[in-house]
Amino acid sequence: MTDIERLRMASEDDVERALKDASFVSWPNDEAALLEFFNLMLDTMLGQTAGDSVMWPGLRKPNQ
Repeated sequence: MTDIERLRMASEDDVERALKDASFVSWPNDEAALLEFFNLMLDTMLGQTAGDSVMWPGLRKPNQ
């Protein structure tokens, strides 16, 4: 399953799991909270280190 497929299969339970770590209390209602929610969903669905090797080359050693 690709990352895109995994994101498209997100469920209400995945959203609830992502929102439990949010800094805002209710549904995000401004751009900053929406961006935080977006990043929390990525972390929930793909893992917290997904994409690190692209954003910060050399940060983590590739799995061997």
